[in-house]
Amino acid sequence: MTLRLALPADFSFDGVVRSHGWYDLPPFSYHSGAGALTTVVATDHDPTPRRIVFSQRGDRLVVAGDGVPPEKLRAVARRVFSLDVDLSPFQAMVRREAVLRRGLARGGGRMLRSPSVFEDAVKMLLTTNCSWEATRGMVVRLIALCGPGGEAFPSPEAVARFSPSVLKTKVRCGYRAGALARFARRVASGRLDLSLWEKPDSPSTELRDAILAEHGFGPYAAEGLMRILGRHDFLAIDSWVRKQYRRAHPGPAKTVDRAIARRYARYESFRGLAMWLEMTSHWHEKKA
Repeated sequence: MTLRLALPADFSFDGVVRSHGWYDLPPFSYHSGAGALTTVVATDHDPTPRRIVFSQRGDRLVVAGDGVPPEKLRAVARRVFSLDVDLSPFQAMVRREAVLRRGLARGGGRMLRSPSVFEDAVKMLLTTNCSWEATRGMVVRLIALCGPGGEAFPSPEAVARFSPSVLKTKVRCGYRAGALARFARRVASGRLDLSLWEKPDSPSTELRDAILAEHGFGPYAAEGLMRILGRHDFLAIDSWVRKQYRRAHPGPAKTVDRAIARRYARYESFRGLAMWLEMTSHWHEKKA
């Protein structure tokens, strides 16, 4: 099964894929030379791992997945490439700002998402207080432990079958094991409906509060997940952002968070996007 989806004029395949680090975490695999992004999906109704390959041909996103129903392919593609995001209000804000204007011109602004909110949330939880290498190792081991066929990202039900102690030992996720087990059980039982986190009309402050209410999700994880969901009201400041900001805008380290907040406040509900485009501009301009 292959679909060809129309793309907005400001779309960039590589710009979305490399918008942040998810492309480097399995089951994603990015072959930049071939211009192809691959992931693997499975469901409770069809636990067989199914590979989906994305590429761009002209103004179409090509989505190929053997054994995946077309409605599933379409939904996954639209979510993974943030095709529902409207950047026009932000474009109007930055008409006279060179760095941000270039960021949008090269296709920046849309964030790479996983096929499910659960996968995005778990991966965000596993980025907290550790190196990228540690995060990647935890994701690899979680998929090996309970992912369908050891290839697809596990469902909430699959993770919920394991105790915190087993997750801590097998995934080697340290203190995150309790939060991971609890989160999976709440989603699997239906007590937590993650579809509510994607409702476009819910206030961003309420969404942030809802994520923060989950054990293990602090401000960085909540705001970082919101960025992926297309909500940019908050900044998701971590040590990497602080370092990048001070390289671009020298000043005392002890005031960096306040300086960041002041600089991007004028972008209002897009403040987080403005910061992210500026802080990651070197990723894309070096490649260009």
